[in-house]
Amino acid sequence: MPTQAALYARVSTRDKEQNPETQLLVLRDWAERQGLEPTEYVDHASGKDLNRPAWQALARDWRNGKVDVVVVLRLDRAFRSIVDMHNCFDEWEGRGIRFASITQPIDTATATGKLMVNILAAFAEFEREIASERIREGQARARKEGKKIGRAKIRLSSERAAKAVEIHGGNWADAAAKLKVSESTLRRRVKNLGAKSIVAS
Repeated sequence: MPTQAALYARVSTRDKEQNPETQLLVLRDWAERQGLEPTEYVDHASGKDLNRPAWQALARDWRNGKVDVVVVLRLDRAFRSIVDMHNCFDEWEGRGIRFASITQPIDTATATGKLMVNILAAFAEFEREIASERIREGQARARKEGKKIGRAKIRLSSERAAKAVEIHGGNWADAAAKLKVSESTLRRRVKNLGAKSIVAS
């Protein structure tokens, strides 16, 4: 049975221009040259934690014995936290799963690769902390200058909310998406109007 490789790609939610194919093309080529049987997992999510749909699917697969090696383009595509990284590495080691970051000298099959994992993960977390600190400093400066922080509030009347639900045949999710508000906000607006005749789908 060929070695099963999990090719993991992640693009940030902040940059809409990113395309995971950029990572996947390189990962596929590497897997082919290694003679591995690839399965692809792609997330459009922040890397701040591991609560990402594709990553969770990958975790289920490696726990079910369907993965022999986890492959990423760069370490920060998988991890931004040293704690998360070590937790996964401990689990993978116990299951005999290898990890490789193909644009960095990282391959847990080697002692040098294991050392580089720790060094690069420390830099990734440091970089994230610096970025967070800059954001907090910018917000503090904005408050001092009397500027409002956060998303602009969407003005939505109860009448408009109820009309949107009616137009979408009582489908709250579709109406909320159309109005660009959360479903809970939409329900509150309709409740304020006392629109008891609207039935949720």
